[in-house]
Amino acid sequence: MSSTVKEKIEQLRCIIRYHDHKYYVENNPEISDYEYDQLLRELQNLESAHPELITPDSPTQRVADQPISQFPAVEHKKPMLSIDNTYSNEELKEFDQRIKRMAGINANTDIEYVVELKIDGIAITLWYENGLFVRGATRGDGFRGDDVTANLKTIRQIPLKLSVSGAHYKIPPVVEIRGEIYLPNKEFQRINEEREEKGEIQFANPRNAAAGSLKLLDPRITAKRRLKMFAYVIGYVEGMELESHVQCLDFVKAIGLPVNPYTQLCKNIDEVVRYCREWDKRRGILDYMVDGMVIKVNSLALQEQLGATSKAPRWMISFKFQPEQAITRIEEIVVQVGKTGTLTPVANLTPVLLAGTTVSRASLHNFDEVKRKDVRVGDHVVVQKAGEIIPQVVKVLEEKRSGREKVFVEPACCPVCKGPVHRDNSEVYLRCHNPLCKAQTKRRIQYFAGRDAMDIEGLGPAIIEQLVDKGLVDDYSDIFSLQYDDLVNLERMGKKSSSNLISAIENSRGRDLDRLICALGIHNVGLHTAEVLSDHFDSLGKLSNATADELEKIHEIGPVVAQSIVEFFQNKHTQEIIKKLLAKGVNTGKLASDMPRKSSKVAGKSFVITGKLQKYSRSDAEKLIKRLGGRVSSAMSRKTNYLIAGEDPGSKLDKAKELGVVILDEEAFYLLVG
Repeated sequence: MSSTVKEKIEQLRCIIRYHDHKYYVENNPEISDYEYDQLLRELQNLESAHPELITPDSPTQRVADQPISQFPAVEHKKPMLSIDNTYSNEELKEFDQRIKRMAGINANTDIEYVVELKIDGIAITLWYENGLFVRGATRGDGFRGDDVTANLKTIRQIPLKLSVSGAHYKIPPVVEIRGEIYLPNKEFQRINEEREEKGEIQFANPRNAAAGSLKLLDPRITAKRRLKMFAYVIGYVEGMELESHVQCLDFVKAIGLPVNPYTQLCKNIDEVVRYCREWDKRRGILDYMVDGMVIKVNSLALQEQLGATSKAPRWMISFKFQPEQAITRIEEIVVQVGKTGTLTPVANLTPVLLAGTTVSRASLHNFDEVKRKDVRVGDHVVVQKAGEIIPQVVKVLEEKRSGREKVFVEPACCPVCKGPVHRDNSEVYLRCHNPLCKAQTKRRIQYFAGRDAMDIEGLGPAIIEQLVDKGLVDDYSDIFSLQYDDLVNLERMGKKSSSNLISAIENSRGRDLDRLICALGIHNVGLHTAEVLSDHFDSLGKLSNATADELEKIHEIGPVVAQSIVEFFQNKHTQEIIKKLLAKGVNTGKLASDMPRKSSKVAGKSFVITGKLQKYSRSDAEKLIKRLGGRVSSAMSRKTNYLIAGEDPGSKLDKAKELGVVILDEEAFYLLVG
């Protein structure tokens, strides 16, 4: 093989990567489309003649030739947490004061913040090893997402191989970049026009279109959608120490990823408020949807000190723009039945465009709310989107009434099963308590099969609807009696999808106890509470026999939750379902590998982990500490008992020394945990 051919191929790749960056990242092309196409065609011809020289990072490998079969799950190295929201200048200033109180900073001292546009898109993570793009995933539930690497490769703003501009930085051995995938407004309009011409259903908004494009099994179709990306944070990095968020963004730009040009460093909270107010007025000039601003503490050391709750970082907040409003008419009020029997009034509206979406339905929340606002069928109303997502009726325009409007009467029975309904003493909601109500059955099964519960992939609402209506399933325990022949003749179910669903059902029998508790749909019990209960009771049998007093003694379980649990397990219908689950081989105990094994050396102690561990992954080490009764924190404080320091420990090691915290290397940690 001539070295000249190898050199020519690598030279062409470097030139094309350079022009990709100029065009897609900097929006500053230096050559025409024709000249670019000629370069790409020359590279394709050379690689076709010498296929042994094709590499995964070559510009010719952005679009896969064949559809993929599925999206494997990816566990995030660090959780992709959500962001707390605020809607007023006063709340922004309260956020600033809260930061200072938690960090022990004088109330009159200024804190630097970085303010970024909150892009209304899809959060993703990009994983690079030695500069090569290895894997990309969606946020998912924050702890694991879907591997959408093939589709992310089609986005030319995402480099397949990192290169550094300038000598200030170097490519780290491992780096994870997080960002937002979005669809420009013009592209959204173009795609919807094409879909309309083909007689296909149009996308509701640019965000839905972006999400749908990322989940296409054929990357060739995704490539035609012209998605774009802005990177906004380093999720994880090895072999590199950075001091500020501004420095992180500078590094991200230096290695070739796009950062939003309207990011602003503010010296204090007053500058933050002014910048947010400015963009609330200017957002209409952008060719992409934004629904607010994101405010982050600039100092990484202060971020680390502040840490996070189980849901969101304490050092970051989102300032949401006031939602747009529109006037429309209520054509009908219908009643929906939820998984726990809750009856919810919903308004069917004359379709109206609102914040980029055509809205035809809006929740009326509960019947007291309908009475308070005096909402009637035929009323003209003001609607807006709560958090720019969920349409809601804000107020009735009484001056537009003609006298033909109809007062809505609260239902005396369930609209589905016609069974009696009543209002619980402590709640504003009406409930249907008929355990055989088909509407509840469908919602309960849908919840039971959900990702946070039994995670039965392929068992979606359309399939559940058919299974219940055809009498194949009466409750969620019947899922485990389904056979291939029950599924293959359903609409939207072929041979392969039926086989896959049977396999998914079989796999779900062995889910751990916390997943099963969550899946049961106990009122007031979600995934976190299910984990708390699973840690305290090692079997469903023990939990089902617990008294309200026993439950209330558990940290995080209050009287309302305790009473919900007791009432759930006392219900005869529930008892029959649990017997059926046991008979069908569903695991109802805590898996041995996760059974708590308290250790006197670890129980009650607080740990922080920093640097890279060799024997354990960080998540495994955290699970082990928790299993032994300890706590894991992300921030160093005087309450920290141990710092576990792996390779390249960074600033946490210095902080531990300063605070007098006991420092363990990996070997000492093994000895401690035994």
